[in-house]
Amino acid sequence: MTNDELLSKTISYLRFPLTVGVVFIHFSLAKGLNIHGIKHGLDNPEWYFFIVNFISEVLARIGVPLFFIISGFLFFYRKDFDRGVYKQKLRSRAKSLLIPFLLWNVIAIIWCCKCFLPGISSFYRPVEVQLSFVRIINTFLCNTNNSGILVGPPSTEPTTGLYPIDIPLWYVRDLMVMIILSPVIYWLISKTKQWFVLAMGGIWIFSSIILPKGNNVFIYIGMLITASFFFSWGAFYSISKKNIVLCFRRFSYAPIAYIFIAIADTLTKGLEYNGYIHKAGILFGVVAAIVVVSHLLESNKIKVNPTLSSSSFFIFALHYLFIGDVGKFAFTILHIPENNPYAMLALYFVVPTLTIFLCVFLYVVLKRYAPSVCSL
Repeated sequence: MTNDELLSKTISYLRFPLTVGVVFIHFSLAKGLNIHGIKHGLDNPEWYFFIVNFISEVLARIGVPLFFIISGFLFFYRKDFDRGVYKQKLRSRAKSLLIPFLLWNVIAIIWCCKCFLPGISSFYRPVEVQLSFVRIINTFLCNTNNSGILVGPPSTEPTTGLYPIDIPLWYVRDLMVMIILSPVIYWLISKTKQWFVLAMGGIWIFSSIILPKGNNVFIYIGMLITASFFFSWGAFYSISKKNIVLCFRRFSYAPIAYIFIAIADTLTKGLEYNGYIHKAGILFGVVAAIVVVSHLLESNKIKVNPTLSSSSFFIFALHYLFIGDVGKFAFTILHIPENNPYAMLALYFVVPTLTIFLCVFLYVVLKRYAPSVCSL
């Protein structure tokens, strides 16, 4: 296997497991299962919360940062960046990012309207429609805190991020911002080499101290810092004409180090200094993922599944629309005892697995019978 083949297969293989991690993030039961504002399953033993936190709040959290790294790497891959290339990239990303971003958010709006249907409206909290130009824009860009067209009861949870109505697509939104800013990123990396990336990494690590809390503008700046750092990290390797897999594999100790950091991250959840451990875990985790997967591929212990790899974005965009409903209906209809950790743990694993299976099934059917729609 050549180095280029290993690079391509590593990126292709990672798409699906990273997406699975995102699905588990969106069914994290670390703070209970929220049904009509009541949180169920909070009285379970510590070992139960350790497992849930370890998977959803630690391991899975490397997913989006690594997606940004891969996106930054591929955006500048084997191209001498100039005005012509930039225009061509904008046109191609309009098709591969902007159009799906708009379509999936429209699908999310339509899906959310199910709460108005007779017979099932009682399962959902009351929602009303408030139409205005600003609210329509917010629905696509910043639907947090009832700022979109569908307005429900106010949330008691603190705002930690600003998301479109199809929440996972904040990654696509911020990736499009990175692409618009790519000439600036290219120039800075070309002039400063790794120093720009290191500076962005330092800002990212200490952003919780630098940025004031509670203000939506600063919350979004924090999200943009995350996108900028990881996108630039990946971009650095392409701009420097380096193979990111070979560079990461120099840190062969990363997987072992990550295991210890991930355990420490899980055990310190809720403590003031946990944020720094968590970010250290992400740094080691993204490297460890590439190191482990590339070695397994090279030794033929794993292979890329084309269907799972190609369906990853479909799963990424679709799963959030119904995974909460699957969990709530299963919990209610099956009368799962919330203080039985084994039953709740079974729910925690079965719901994301079923959700992923349904997404892949729908993708395969759509690709088989409506390939042009599936491609769009």
